[in-house]
Amino acid sequence: MRSAIIISAFAALAVAAPLDDVAVLPAASAVQVADASVTDVAQAKRKQKRGLQKRDGDCRPEPAGTGPRISSPDDTAEAFLAYQPFKTDAINAATNANVPQGYSLAFSNLEASSQTVSYLGLKTQGQYDPITCASYCDQHPGCVAFNLYYERNPSVNPNATNCPNPTSVTNIKCVRWGVQVTQSTATNDGQHRDDFHVVVSGSNGYNKNAPPTSQTGFNGPVKLGGAINAPNDPITNTNTYMGYKFFSFDQVQTFAGGVAACTAACTAQTAYNSRHPPKAPAKPSVCNQAVVYVLSQNNQPQGIYCSMYSEEWAPNYATNYGQYRGSDYWSVSSAYAYTNGTYAASYGPICAVGGCPNGSFRGGNCGGYGAGTC
Repeated sequence: MRSAIIISAFAALAVAAPLDDVAVLPAASAVQVADASVTDVAQAKRKQKRGLQKRDGDCRPEPAGTGPRISSPDDTAEAFLAYQPFKTDAINAATNANVPQGYSLAFSNLEASSQTVSYLGLKTQGQYDPITCASYCDQHPGCVAFNLYYERNPSVNPNATNCPNPTSVTNIKCVRWGVQVTQSTATNDGQHRDDFHVVVSGSNGYNKNAPPTSQTGFNGPVKLGGAINAPNDPITNTNTYMGYKFFSFDQVQTFAGGVAACTAACTAQTAYNSRHPPKAPAKPSVCNQAVVYVLSQNNQPQGIYCSMYSEEWAPNYATNYGQYRGSDYWSVSSAYAYTNGTYAASYGPICAVGGCPNGSFRGGNCGGYGAGTC
């Protein structure tokens, strides 16, 4: 029953009709796992600076908090710092099972947030969830680290005369950085805004690991902000999505093993399609791009998702960060693309939106067979 639920969630993340069956078979190696997953369904169808400056406020309401407000035994910085659930959340998020795939823990459960160069933005979260924060980091091409923490903030903008020490709210903050964070960068232990004391608790820092290794026969990896959300080819209006494979961590053990399984599955699928061609004049689909990422359900990694395409898509289309399925949130992290080396020697990635990378084109190569051959 659970496997059916997971497969249903995978289907929702796909940009076209996915495989109806996903083989989950034990195997001795990533390549054997990839070979076992081949099916006849995978055939394409027709400078910024952070920090608050001292100023006197006007008592206007500040944004509502996203975490629990601490008012017992009193609404003070000391009570906030003593609140054990914040520390417990940080400790739990530092365990191997909860550190996001593709990241390493830099520090945990500090009472200070990181402050260093290359600040890349902040967002507040509704939950203390490192995978959601990692996804926010992944969406910026320069992000290599993030800091997740609870912060005590004023409910209104403090004013020395009219509201010097307002009631507090709690925000769960996710800050991304363009340089690695360490315990020595976690020096922001709060400040006073008039009589209100801003403090930090449960501060965890995470650094992005080196990208996965290159794979034989493929160019890459290319870091993506999320999964590819590809339309039809802009010129031929053909569907380039070939389907997906899913590899559990019981099968591939590690993210690196999943990458190897994904590219091997891409190669094996091309060979299978060649041995089982469609009726003429249609041509067998060639897997020319493999997109691999970790798929998580409610902060718990479920395995490696491997999407296959007959044409390469530019990173501009990597906009699928996850979605809710009922009350469950399925998120994407550690997304990378690999392109068939033979294809890449002749064609660049498809890009028909703004900000396209150098070497991209608008499509129309008919899955690598050449213009006019569709």
